[in-house]
Amino acid sequence: MKLSLNKNDFVNYLLNPVSKIADNIFLEFEEDTKVKTLVSSSDNSTILLGHVTCKAENSFKCIIPDCKTFLRLFSAIEKQEIQLNIDSNFILYKDKALSFKYHLLDESYIVNKKSISEEKLKQLSFDTTFKINRSKISELIKFHSIVPDAEKVYFYTEDKNVFAKLGDEQKANTNEIVLDLNAAFEGTPMPQSLLPVNIQNVLLFAFCEDEIQIQINHELKIFKFSTPNLQYIVSGLVK
Repeated sequence: MKLSLNKNDFVNYLLNPVSKIADNIFLEFEEDTKVKTLVSSSDNSTILLGHVTCKAENSFKCIIPDCKTFLRLFSAIEKQEIQLNIDSNFILYKDKALSFKYHLLDESYIVNKKSISEEKLKQLSFDTTFKINRSKISELIKFHSIVPDAEKVYFYTEDKNVFAKLGDEQKANTNEIVLDLNAAFEGTPMPQSLLPVNIQNVLLFAFCEDEIQIQINHELKIFKFSTPNLQYIVSGLVK
């Protein structure tokens, strides 16, 4: 079967993000529309949904083993618009500069994929919505490297502003850093200390776009960090 797609999109929205979370990447191709994936971290606290447009002869599913290895191999392709040939158990690429044959895994290797319902994730409702610049994520990661004992990120609102506090209210004498994220939000205000997430979940993010939308379900303590091609569903910490 022949498959056509954009190399950079495949790397930026599927291979690279998945490589930070899981060993393998489960791909589901929808004929002449898109290829998508749904993977989760080992403890299911972070779920990633990603998709890119593509042209496939048929709808099918496959699993690429060792996503990091395949990412390095795929990144070596010089062309931007590429064509792959996919057999039942391998992917074949060939041009004048590079060719490779990479074997696939049987679908039975994916276990946790079947325990997560994409439809249920789509049905989630959210109480608070706001947008941040990607640089704010970079700042949180930078400050965590300075004060590594601050393991939690608390999102809260004050008047009309949205803030993120890096710290840990469950530990004594923990350093704290507060960032102003946005001067506006939609929906329900968030009191301080209500909704923390583990900074380790934030370290898994691999966004490319400058603007990131954040949505929060207060009751379920579920966060959705999203751009047009990527969504991270993150479970908040429970006291």
